[in-house]
Amino acid sequence: MPCATLLTALTLFALGAPLAASLSSEDALRTRVQGLYTALQQGNLRQAEKYLTNDSKPIFRAQPLKPEPGYQIASVKLDSGGVTATVVVRVPAVFPTADQPIPMAIKTQWRLLKGVWYLQLEKPDAQGQKSPFTTPPLLEAPLSGPLKPPRDLKFQSRYVGLDQTHRGEVKVARFPFTNVSDHNVTIAGVQSSCDCLRLKTQQKEFKPGEAGLLEFEFDSSSLHFDGILSLTVLVKTEPENANNKLTIGTVLVPGPAQPAGP
Repeated sequence: MPCATLLTALTLFALGAPLAASLSSEDALRTRVQGLYTALQQGNLRQAEKYLTNDSKPIFRAQPLKPEPGYQIASVKLDSGGVTATVVVRVPAVFPTADQPIPMAIKTQWRLLKGVWYLQLEKPDAQGQKSPFTTPPLLEAPLSGPLKPPRDLKFQSRYVGLDQTHRGEVKVARFPFTNVSDHNVTIAGVQSSCDCLRLKTQQKEFKPGEAGLLEFEFDSSSLHFDGILSLTVLVKTEPENANNKLTIGTVLVPGPAQPAGP
């Protein structure tokens, strides 16, 4: 081999080796994450334990576990030393007040031991919110009021999902509806399960057949936790004196939100 060709090959090898090693390590980690969550999907807890560090297994066994309905690897970040990593996995969280699952981002910590990646668990707190396999409890305060079924307003959906909300972020939940009665309907009052919600809609009276829109501003700046949030709103209408129950769902994540790209 000519000297120039040999020198070029050695140079490319020297430059490419760290990158190749890094990619190989990340690929190996992704494969391990996929193996773990596939086992959880199948409800095979014995198989899932093979992806855990030894000191994580007792913590894993003590948790209330159920098969995961699905998962998606959102991000993989290897630390500078290459022996630890953070993997964010999105799993669909299902709860009774939502018409559809809400994707919840779960941060997991991994360690490289003897060339193999293992999940490192921390002991969960009292609410289980540090566990990557336990859905945080729903935060839904009880609301008082008559439960008379509404017949005057027909909503396109009584549930609005806001996807992920970064702490401090302000979002708007919109509920389109139509007055399907034969008389004028008045929004007589609104009761919500959280002070973080504010009704933006100014119009209070709607004629028969008229379409309307209820907009609620959700301000997350007063909330100091991460996880699933389910908010309930009761909209009282007259003259029927009925309550329309609406639900807003989101997943709170650390802020601030990342700026949009160009």
